[in-house]
Amino acid sequence: MDACSPVLLVVGALLLLLLGASAPTASAARAFFVFGDSLVDNGNNNYLMTTARADAPPYGIDFPTHMPTGRFSNGLNIPDII
Repeated sequence: MDACSPVLLVVGALLLLLLGASAPTASAARAFFVFGDSLVDNGNNNYLMTTARADAPPYGIDFPTHMPTGRFSNGLNIPDII
């Protein structure tokens, strides 16, 4: 039984590799509709009539332009990375 387990392990790993290589590739999503709080903020705050604004530093300092973007975060959010 002990001599069979390395062989079974190798055969199982090869089978998983073959199944993974033959799987169809997923197409990229054209759009995401994300509902949430500031963790998924999309930057529409500058277009709203409100006193709570995100148009001053430090918001946006991690973006290439270093300018406020209307998001209540200073960089990319999870939906931006996805």
